[in-house]
Amino acid sequence: MSRETFEARMEKRMKDLKQNDEHSIFRELQGELIEYDYDTKSLDMAFEATEFHKNGFGIMFGGSLVGMFDIAFGTLTAGLGDYDIAPTAQLTVNFLKGVATGSRVIVRVEAVSTGKTLMNFMGKAYVGEEMVGSAMG
Repeated sequence: MSRETFEARMEKRMKDLKQNDEHSIFRELQGELIEYDYDTKSLDMAFEATEFHKNGFGIMFGGSLVGMFDIAFGTLTAGLGDYDIAPTAQLTVNFLKGVATGSRVIVRVEAVSTGKTLMNFMGKAYVGEEMVGSAMG
C-alpha cells in the first residue's frame, strides 16, 4: 500500500467518524485525530473525559477508556486495510490509574502486525505525561 492510499483512507475514516450521529461514542468522547504516521503504522488521538463519563467514584468510567482504544485501533485499521467494517476480534485493556473528569486523554497506538484478515495493535493512553492505561487488540 502506498503512503497516498494510507493517507486517503485515514482522511475518509475521520470524515466518516465526524459524520456519525450526535450521540456516537466518538462525539461523546470529543475524539480528535492528532497525527498518524505511515512509516511506523501508528497514530495519536485525543479524547475528553467529560462529566458524561463520570462513574460512581467521581472518575472516568473504565468503559470509556476501552472505547477510546477501540476507536483508535479501528481508525488505524481503516488506514491500513481496505475495509468498510472491521470488527474488533479481541481487546485487552489494562487500567493503570483513574482518569479525572475534565482530563484530555491521548491514545497512542501502533500496528504490531497487519495481515489480510487480522491485524494486531498495541496502545498506551496518557493524561499529560502519565500513562493511565495500555491495550492490545
